[in-house]
Amino acid sequence: MNVTSESLAELFEQYKEEVKETIETLDTKLVAIEQDPANSEVIFSLFRHLHSLKGSSKMFNVENIAHIAHKLEDLMQLIDKDNSILKRFPKIVDLLFQGNDIFRDIIDRLENDITFLNLTAEHLQFIEQINHQFDQLSRKENLLVEKSKAVLDEIEAILPSIEDIDLTALNRAVGALSGQIDLWAAGGSGGAIRYTYGGKDFSELMHNYEAGLEKFKKGSFTQEDSESFFKNAGVFIQALFEVAEEGIMEVLQELNDGLDMFEERALDIDPIVIEFFSTLLEDLKKNLKAEAAGNAGMDLTESAPAAAAADSRVAHAGSQPQVKTIRVDEKKIDLFLESVGKLITQSEILNHLQYSFKQAGINPGLVREFAALNRSISSDIISLQKSIMEVRQVEIGNILKKFPRLVRDISHSMNKDVELLISGEHVPIDKSLLEDVEKALIHIVRNSIDHGLETAEVRQAAGKDPRGLISVNVEQEEASIIIEVSDDGRGVDLAQIRRKALEKGIVPQDELKEMSDEEVQSLLFRSGFTTKTEATDISGRGVGLDVVRSNIRKWNGEIKLENRPGLGLTIRLFIPITNTLLTKEAIMIVLGDSTFCLPLENVVEIITVPDDKLVTHKDHRVFEHRGNVIAVINIKEQMKLPAGEEKRDGVRTFVILRGKKESRKAICADRIVGQQKIVIKDFELEAFRRLPYCQGLTLLGDGRVVLVLDAERIVD
Repeated sequence: MNVTSESLAELFEQYKEEVKETIETLDTKLVAIEQDPANSEVIFSLFRHLHSLKGSSKMFNVENIAHIAHKLEDLMQLIDKDNSILKRFPKIVDLLFQGNDIFRDIIDRLENDITFLNLTAEHLQFIEQINHQFDQLSRKENLLVEKSKAVLDEIEAILPSIEDIDLTALNRAVGALSGQIDLWAAGGSGGAIRYTYGGKDFSELMHNYEAGLEKFKKGSFTQEDSESFFKNAGVFIQALFEVAEEGIMEVLQELNDGLDMFEERALDIDPIVIEFFSTLLEDLKKNLKAEAAGNAGMDLTESAPAAAAADSRVAHAGSQPQVKTIRVDEKKIDLFLESVGKLITQSEILNHLQYSFKQAGINPGLVREFAALNRSISSDIISLQKSIMEVRQVEIGNILKKFPRLVRDISHSMNKDVELLISGEHVPIDKSLLEDVEKALIHIVRNSIDHGLETAEVRQAAGKDPRGLISVNVEQEEASIIIEVSDDGRGVDLAQIRRKALEKGIVPQDELKEMSDEEVQSLLFRSGFTTKTEATDISGRGVGLDVVRSNIRKWNGEIKLENRPGLGLTIRLFIPITNTLLTKEAIMIVLGDSTFCLPLENVVEIITVPDDKLVTHKDHRVFEHRGNVIAVINIKEQMKLPAGEEKRDGVRTFVILRGKKESRKAICADRIVGQQKIVIKDFELEAFRRLPYCQGLTLLGDGRVVLVLDAERIVD
């Protein structure tokens, strides 16, 4: 298949996205299997994902991924049959991680070079590593077979001499184990294996199928061999259909469709065709009962518990609810969202018209009808707005699933044993937030491992579990997402922060003495600040928490630290869930001769304060409110606005802005002229972007374009 064809470009883009998702899933599963090597469910899941990756890559002729996935699939199939392998050969997990990194590298290179489809020397070297692993397993398992047979022979020899106990179950177990080893040995050495299903013997048909495929793989087949193979396959399918149960029907249908397609299109026997029929051969073997010659009547394919577990896995997979999805270009959703924003603006214009009609004395009955229609339109727009925002939302687990691999790699490189606990993966988050949230969490987690968690020796000396713990918890609380990252490490050493701040000249000594512990902690967010003496690949360059704060503040979020010296550190991110919509309730305030909008979410309350209650403290005007000292920001002076209207009754109106409770600030408004829903538009011209304390523009219901104040910048 030629992926440069314009008609297939969109499908190929979908394929790349699906591979990226598979890579992330494989990372998560590999971390899980490293921690629990005998987990049959995870082993089976890895096998299925590699099988799917191989198949989809074959469709697009991405031979490098397909070939490597096939090799790793074979390895996982072997492990699936004997889940003790990973316990005995733990280095296989490293090999699987290496393979997944190669998949990631190939996909990254395909973004810039669509012809990067074939195996490279590096890929061939990796495949050789897999083959070497197969050789090691083969030598070890053959030795195990010989030793097991010897032990079983000894047990069988002494069984008749044992008296006074019921030996039926023991005899049966020993016989079954002996038979399984015979089957294993027969399969590995080319010995005869008998295949049955539904009480019928399919051995001859199965052996003919295998023999035909072997000729295809070697390339030593004639036209007669080809015809014989497909005739045998047709008879095989028909015979199985007669006795088939639900579990095997899907395999038979796929095989039957493949035969029909081969005949209708007169396909050549190429590697793709061979791979298709080889894959179905493995699926058939999983469904048929296999036994070594001479053990007729005994099902030796799997022990009863293993077979039951396999049936349970298949049944569980089939019982999962099927969610129907479609892939839509994100730009199309953004255009739709922009259109919804325009509708909201039009709705506010209708509100303004409604007010104008009432003021003009138009027939009250008509005004009431207009108002009812306007409310209905407004309600429908809000529903539409909510629906499109839900379309934009994805589960935060899309980024959290990357962190088990991240923690595993960093902890291994630092020789630390770290456990990662994640909860709240299903909390929805707007897709546009994902990248910034992911960057923030990566910095936090890296710092937790490097700065926070001690080595196993230090932890043991302090009476802690040698294994460090990092937990990531996500919750949705009203209109915000709260992400909490905690570790049980050493916490933040405030004395060390003070020393480093003085050494680097970040804060003068007299100012540092007056700083509270919380203010000292906030120095960690200064660009270039680090407590490490040497930089490493992981941290120590002073670029970390300042990036976290800038990424979170971009979405009007905030970050808080909870320090527990000697016990650990908790970092909480608060991100407003509605920010991406940029449609907000806002108050309209007059400053001088200009009207501005201020999002209501940034407002704590609006109060009036008599002039005689305003006092000057350290060159700042302040007033007391509810037991707190509120600092006044002279916003008109900061923005170089004309004085405009002046209060004549000795009372001023203040808008108290959100911020730290103990250091809240307020701006003085000449007038509050109303409240309405606004759609914030980004500045398109660079000159506007340089405006201080403004975040965008909006269109009012009366047609005026006004600036939207940025409360975060004002408070800072």
